Amino acid sequence: MAFGDRKKKKYTEFIETASGEVVYVGKHCVYDQNNPLPYNRYRTALALCCTGAAVLIAAAGLYRAPGMDRTLYVLLPYVILLGFTALMCYRGAKVVRAGNPLRAFDYRNALEPMQHWALASAVFAAILLVCYFVHLVRAGTEGCSMAAVVSFPLMIALIAVSDLGLLYVVRKNGWREAEEE
Repeated sequence: MAFGDRKKKKYTEFIETASGEVVYVGKHCVYDQNNPLPYNRYRTALALCCTGAAVLIAAAGLYRAPGMDRTLYVLLPYVILLGFTALMCYRGAKVVRAGNPLRAFDYRNALEPMQHWALASAVFAAILLVCYFVHLVRAGTEGCSMAAVVSFPLMIALIAVSDLGLLYVVRKNGWREAEEE
């Protein structure tokens, strides 16, 4: 299957009108009213978890914590965590912006992958913590301030908690296919 064929298959739910406007003609998903969270709180929880993780990963990168300069086994998990957090936040913003009802296209391409990015982000936060503490034991504080030594792992742990919270919210609150009118 060529690249163009995959792209055509991905966008089969969109058509172009005579005036040149692209219109979505596929199915929609609606937020299930039997979920534990009302829809507005669901959107708020998504936005807070994504924003919190993004702010924490940016703040953690600003600290001169031990191992955050010239130590590959600490920097590599941090960079991967940064990437997964960015992808998760991008997907979360798409879902929050799309509203209710959500196009089935957006559900498949934003909400479902966001769960995987959140889980991967939490796993890499745990890996980063392990690598950080291994480096701390091997090399010491390297002249870093005690505030950086303590706050960096705290921020990374909060990122993992935020990611797991997002994963819990997304998995606990479901969407269902809308009935055709």
